[in-house]
Amino acid sequence: MRKITIWVIVMALLLAAIPARAQEVTLQKFYLIPVEVVSTGPGTQARGPKYFAWRYDPNPPGIVCAHAMMDYGFVDSALLLAKDITQADHDALILNADVYAFPDNLDTAVSDPAIDAFFEAMYLPTDWLTPSTTYRELLRQVAGMMQFNQRYGGLYAERYGGWHSIFDTATLQTRLNQMTAQEQEVFLATVASFGYNPALVPLNARLRQLVKSAGNYWVDQPFYMGGVEF
Repeated sequence: MRKITIWVIVMALLLAAIPARAQEVTLQKFYLIPVEVVSTGPGTQARGPKYFAWRYDPNPPGIVCAHAMMDYGFVDSALLLAKDITQADHDALILNADVYAFPDNLDTAVSDPAIDAFFEAMYLPTDWLTPSTTYRELLRQVAGMMQFNQRYGGLYAERYGGWHSIFDTATLQTRLNQMTAQEQEVFLATVASFGYNPALVPLNARLRQLVKSAGNYWVDQPFYMGGVEF
């Protein structure tokens, strides 16, 4: 009996030595969040997720957890995977009106009536959604559109310098032929970089159609973010 008592005491001491966070049940969640942009020197900047702790966090403390962020080019919005966020941090995070949380079950049909207004305000078209579209399909399309704008920003910087997004001077309703000559050139170069024929791109098409079509590039390819496939 004495040996059992000593063992119980030892185990209790060991558990007490484990940090409180390590004992908490954590979640793996996808979010759409605002991006914080911080100048890190002449002509340089760093981008990080608002509400989370990161290297150049301008307003600590933020949520401390392992996370991965996918920029929407130089739009100040991003897709974020929080790999071990606590329930308490998640509950506090989604109280912010500029945060959208994808559901745990990504294979259910999209049913959130707030999606249209929230996503379109971030230049993510949603007019293609159908009653059978799943959150996983939506998540993959979002990631695909973000990858396209990232490539566009990189090519624009190579050719003309500076940080430029497709939507710096346009909206989803803007037609490609309403953009500047430089923007049209880079947009079509981005299309070509993914192996498509830019000559087939209708110049009078609206960006909501073109950006959505760009997201289709990954329809049969896996996405990996922070080591998580979706």
